[in-house]
Amino acid sequence: MIIAKQLVKKFNGQTVLDQLDLKVAQGDRIALIGANGAGKTTLIRSILGQYQIQGELKIFGKDPRKERVKVLEQLAFVPQHSPPFQMTVSELVNFSNGLSAQSSLRAIIEICSAMGLDIEAHFKKPFVKLSGGMQQKVLLSLALSKKPALLIMDEPAANLDPAGRKAFFHELSKLDEKTTIILSSHRVDEVLSLINRIVEMDCGKIVVDERIGRLSAANEQLSCHVELLEEHPSALKKLKEWDFKAIDGPLIYQGSIAGEDRLRFINSLSHYANYIKKLHIN
Repeated sequence: MIIAKQLVKKFNGQTVLDQLDLKVAQGDRIALIGANGAGKTTLIRSILGQYQIQGELKIFGKDPRKERVKVLEQLAFVPQHSPPFQMTVSELVNFSNGLSAQSSLRAIIEICSAMGLDIEAHFKKPFVKLSGGMQQKVLLSLALSKKPALLIMDEPAANLDPAGRKAFFHELSKLDEKTTIILSSHRVDEVLSLINRIVEMDCGKIVVDERIGRLSAANEQLSCHVELLEEHPSALKKLKEWDFKAIDGPLIYQGSIAGEDRLRFINSLSHYANYIKKLHIN
């Protein structure tokens, strides 16, 4: 699906991609990791056909620079930071929907709804006026509804609330197994159940490329039980953010989290450890 041989890209004399070699097969689910400046974004933008580069790069057997339209027909990209689209939400949705025969307005609305966003209520608003989390949900729904052969995402869940993250991971699990995913992330632990390969970059080169076994199903939901010692306002607020409900009085809470979010959940509650009597994740 992707063949890169001896890729070189320089900016103002500085080498950002340094004779990089990479092969990606259909169905690969890759976590692309590395420190800032490692070359991850440049590699992604090269795959998207945004840069003229040295070396050989083929996506679906095509040159992404010279045959960009054909490549993008089968590819979806979700950036970390939303572009400042100067159009309404409705115009953006209709424009994106018209680019793919696989996408549908109903699918876009349903995916947004699953992530907690009633997109139809915001159709008349300028896209740039939405919050960062709302913009991310719109872009994710546009990408997922396209059912692309290749899905590239840069920190896709960074701006999502806990409920939105759980729904997003579930939507990812529904993609066809043949869908190839490149997921640029700083937190490998959050995406382990989604991937089967880790590619690490440093100084424009690939320094680690290893396959891993799936640790769990991508749509795994973990049942959680939390007991508090007292009604601490901030701890209660945090539990409600994770959509936990009180049971058997005001100190006992029950809820569920996505498997990918277990470490994030534990970390978010660690600030209130002195007020927690029991925490159980099944």
